Amino acid sequence: MGSLAKRSVWTAGFAVCAVVFFSACLTLTMSTTKAAEVKPIPGQGKYVRLADPGVLEIRLGERDVAKYRFGEELPKPYLYPVLGPDGKPVTEDAPSDHVHHHSLYFSHDEVSGYSFWLEGRGSSPIRHERFLEIYEQEDRPGFTSVNAWMGGDKPLLKDTRTFRFIPLEKGEYLIDICITFEALDREVTFGQTKEAGLPGLRVAPEMRVSGGGKGRLVNSEGGVNEKECWGKPAKWVDYTGPRPDGTWVGIASMAHPSNRPYPPAWHARDYGLLGTNYTNWHEPKTIKPGESWTLKHRFYVHWGKTEDAKVVTQFENYVKEVK
Repeated sequence: MGSLAKRSVWTAGFAVCAVVFFSACLTLTMSTTKAAEVKPIPGQGKYVRLADPGVLEIRLGERDVAKYRFGEELPKPYLYPVLGPDGKPVTEDAPSDHVHHHSLYFSHDEVSGYSFWLEGRGSSPIRHERFLEIYEQEDRPGFTSVNAWMGGDKPLLKDTRTFRFIPLEKGEYLIDICITFEALDREVTFGQTKEAGLPGLRVAPEMRVSGGGKGRLVNSEGGVNEKECWGKPAKWVDYTGPRPDGTWVGIASMAHPSNRPYPPAWHARDYGLLGTNYTNWHEPKTIKPGESWTLKHRFYVHWGKTEDAKVVTQFENYVKEVK
């Protein structure tokens, strides 16, 4: 009986230890799973940091170059300002003539019956959902985020966008963007409309061709200003203009050759708008559930006019560097 009692005590003790062990394993597994589910949150890094609620600041070296605005109150996420090599904005946010133009942004007027171009009544918002990754790197800082294009009270489609900032000499720099649109539970069609910017750009007032500015539009095919650039297929378009002191700066918008259709046409306006358009002068783009559409784009922020900035060479570098 004594031996049996001892054996029972030992068995009971073993059982308790086993329960404790497996409970600990379960707790550890759950903790690890929860840790894996935690998404990156921008903090106080040197090159990518949360400057204010809903505002992500990007730095190259010791200077600010852009702020990404993603707050819940906004109709869409966008970059503003985008600073030129002289430290002054080369973009404009919500100008009085077109308040829905937000510096550097993604937008389209006709997506399966929903408008993401205009704002207010009858329009649909693009909501920032979360950051997937923050790139706290001196030579290529940036981020990847997920955004929902809302169709009523639920997402119509989602995009995953990555922005990387690449320093060049004399304060010039590149902004590389890759965006992937994914259809969710229904077919989605980007319709034929001139009101599209994938991406869109609104330049600073002094860089406009008209409306008080003294700027210039030039495309890869030799077209100059709206008359020769609007609705025309081109690999890139450069928007340049003089500062009040006469110094010229510019921002060139470049579409990657892997994009389809290619080359895109451009919603290029003398009053300061430059939107990359893949549907109005081509065909509607339809994405079925489980399918996606990826577009790659580069902006070159530079000194001088198009010829002086060697935009052609920069585009050739883009094609070689990014596949």
